[in-house]
Amino acid sequence: MNPWHERFDTEEYVYGKEPNQFVIEAAKQLQRGKVLCIAEGEGRNAVYLATLGFDVTAWDYAQSGLDKTQRLAREKGVAVKTELHDLADVEWGFEQWDAIVHIFGHFPEKVMKRTIEGIEQSLRPGGSYISELYTKDQLRYGTGGPRDEALLIKPVNLLQSFEGFFIKHFHIGEVFREEGQLHTGKAHVVQCIFQKRRRDA
Repeated sequence: MNPWHERFDTEEYVYGKEPNQFVIEAAKQLQRGKVLCIAEGEGRNAVYLATLGFDVTAWDYAQSGLDKTQRLAREKGVAVKTELHDLADVEWGFEQWDAIVHIFGHFPEKVMKRTIEGIEQSLRPGGSYISELYTKDQLRYGTGGPRDEALLIKPVNLLQSFEGFFIKHFHIGEVFREEGQLHTGKAHVVQCIFQKRRRDA
């Protein structure tokens, strides 16, 4: 049984159709290229990036979410490649993405560690990791995200995991997010834009 497939298996887009606000801001800093959106859900960020001219692939664990990604892409008149993957065992390629976007994708510790290692490996030199994730302080807000503290992010761990990357943006604090039914108000997040250094840098 896949709870994410069940969650997304509705007519309504449970996180809405509009992109995450941080994705809108971060996209302004990206060169056009190949973008991977992981744990992409119903496709709102992937489709938005495709409307800007990026070559976008969306990965998710729920086929219902990928189906809705394709439906939203058709609505917007763009193409997004969708692939069904479980991040616990997906095969990451080597230096094939110009950016990897990771919005509110929260995983058990082992899967998160494996995912970060995969991101580091599969970003091209000069490529960017873009994320907005709930911190452990989000439990006090109750406006979205996992209710299990172990799935929430300790910001220092991200800094340690991406040691050696160039930090273009790193912010911890409050934001206001109204994203469908499940992200509903003031929240506590960590935002990152980490750039993989070029070999000559």
